[in-house]
Amino acid sequence: MSNSSTNLEWKSLTLLCLPTLSISLSTNIVVAALSDINHAFKGIEGLGSWTLLLYSATAASLSIAAGELGDRVGLRRVYGQGLMIYLIGSCIAALAINGPMLLAGRVVSGTGAAILAPVALAFLSRMYQGRDKPIAFGYWAASVTIGKVAGPILGGLIEAMSSWRWTFIVAAAPALLGLIMIRKLPRFERTEDTKNQPIDLIGIGGLSTLPAIGLITLNLSTHIHTNILAILTIIIFAIGTLTWRHLNSTQHPAIPLARLKESSWWRPTILQLIVRIVFMAMLVILTSYFHSIRGESEINASRDLLPFCIAVGIMSFSTGYICQSLGVRKLLQSVFVLATAGAAILLSITTSGFRPIDWAAIITIGILAGSTSQLSRLALSNFAPEEAMRGASLNTLVINLGLALGAAYPNMIHGIVSNELHLGGLMSQIEMLFTMRLEIMILLFLFIAGTWQAGKIKEA
Repeated sequence: MSNSSTNLEWKSLTLLCLPTLSISLSTNIVVAALSDINHAFKGIEGLGSWTLLLYSATAASLSIAAGELGDRVGLRRVYGQGLMIYLIGSCIAALAINGPMLLAGRVVSGTGAAILAPVALAFLSRMYQGRDKPIAFGYWAASVTIGKVAGPILGGLIEAMSSWRWTFIVAAAPALLGLIMIRKLPRFERTEDTKNQPIDLIGIGGLSTLPAIGLITLNLSTHIHTNILAILTIIIFAIGTLTWRHLNSTQHPAIPLARLKESSWWRPTILQLIVRIVFMAMLVILTSYFHSIRGESEINASRDLLPFCIAVGIMSFSTGYICQSLGVRKLLQSVFVLATAGAAILLSITTSGFRPIDWAAIITIGILAGSTSQLSRLALSNFAPEEAMRGASLNTLVINLGLALGAAYPNMIHGIVSNELHLGGLMSQIEMLFTMRLEIMILLFLFIAGTWQAGKIKEA
């Protein structure tokens, strides 16, 4: 950072990164424990997948409500509340004696995450300006990346040495440290305008309900009767239509639709959604490949994911500096083209293991996944400082929605293939490899769409 940044800003940036690290770990560290979680409580089918989905779905659903809370209560105060809620949820999950208790803990943790992520982004948007801003966002994204890198490795080590319960405890440790040191953050109290502005309860309710019902329906789509699926689809469409009409007609909407129609917001936001879906889907797909097709242990599967995760990490640290010389558009175009080529290479993967070109392919996808911080910065540049929390909550909604869709996507394709081939949930190595290739082939359309839109990005 430049000399204009004070020591307080450096310390504040560190404190913002600690809870963000916990949020990232809460998704990635659990991936390695999915198999053991499924075996621990057998009363709920696909319990491991539900622990991922409910956490991400809750975080996505409540992010808009969290944005309103931050604007009205004050950033530091609501940040502390989010930390406490997240830590309570982690304790519930770690001490769970049955499946429902575990899922309840994940919902509570997701509620805390819904508050923490947008508040951190709002702090960054208000604390840093000019050339400091892309670097600050890059460092914040690096904390997310450290969670991505360390999560699978720590999860594998925990599975090898102890119980899956420790995954939730280890993930919560950075958040606990952040709570202890929270008074070092600036207050950024609410303004009189936000204090007196009426709350759009109908808009918040609709925007909170849609992601929750949509993601749960998506996860259940291959396991429920067609009539029930049709009813849920109609409900989602009806809620979406009514919410859209309300947001267009009310004087103080929960989200400013007119501003969101600007390409300076929706284009980086769509790219953010694409990258998040691709990252989480590839993480689940690769974990399944090493664990189920190659028959590796959790710790060995985590070790094999290391090149992918390291690529994400290095790119997250570097994007702020690269953008200053190369620019966002050229950066994003380059990484999307590389990742598209990498995904195409993975279509030829075999059951005998990775070839050198396959390792290179997953690294290119990791480089793409590490470039998302600048997309958040571009989207937030559409909001004034006093609206930073609202813009951050929208960005968080997109991030969590992408992660949840990415986590649900491989299971959905797996279920469709299993039903079509009448396999009853059991697949041979060849059938699992076919399913994996199909999943990657469909993801290729997202890579191509991202490459197209990245060429139209405008610098903030």
